[in-house]
Amino acid sequence: MTTVKQFTIIPIEACKYFKPKDLYLLAGLYINAPYKIGEEYLVTNTTYEQLADTTGVSLDYIKDAFIPRLKESNYVKVKTIQENYMVKRNIYHLPNPPEDFRIIWAELFSDSSLSPEEKGVMIGLYCLCVNNEFRIDLSDKVIYSHLDMAKNTYKKYRDLLIEKKVIWSSNDVPMTLAWSEHMEAKVLLYPHLGYNTWIDKVTSDVPDDDEIKHYIDTVNDE
Repeated sequence: MTTVKQFTIIPIEACKYFKPKDLYLLAGLYINAPYKIGEEYLVTNTTYEQLADTTGVSLDYIKDAFIPRLKESNYVKVKTIQENYMVKRNIYHLPNPPEDFRIIWAELFSDSSLSPEEKGVMIGLYCLCVNNEFRIDLSDKVIYSHLDMAKNTYKKYRDLLIEKKVIWSSNDVPMTLAWSEHMEAKVLLYPHLGYNTWIDKVTSDVPDDDEIKHYIDTVNDE
């Protein structure tokens, strides 16, 4: 599997338009769209076969479910051209906002430890994180409502991501990733999210003794 870019943006607002599996496929289009600084849209002519190769999602699902919903969403502009008398091809114009986006790395797509559905839920959760953090200060109800998921479906994938050590309790992560006043928050520990990943954040921001003491005192007071 090869991708056009090493990393890509995914607009935060995209999770309002697409359910998790389709959000993951949308990310697959973004990772294969050449980057254009200052342009309103990123443009790609990725084929169904190329998208299937990038994401591991079946060709039938992409053709029969994802693409029709993508067109119906009006979030992405889809133009179909006739390449020759037998072949048509879609051109996708993907919103390229200057802010309010998240960064995901190409390695996410080749990670066989997570299913496409799990990756989609994870991307949706990442879009709901506090800016420049991997912390989600939202209740489960707010999360599954925002991601337009049924309660039990969300809980199924949440529990799978906990089991696979992607979602963690604030009490079990490095101090730098938690906020002492919101220890009920969930934290994403996945190495291919963020321009500066959680690993970068932990290794570059080592707390001093006073910060450690304040953190411990605050947590103990809760």
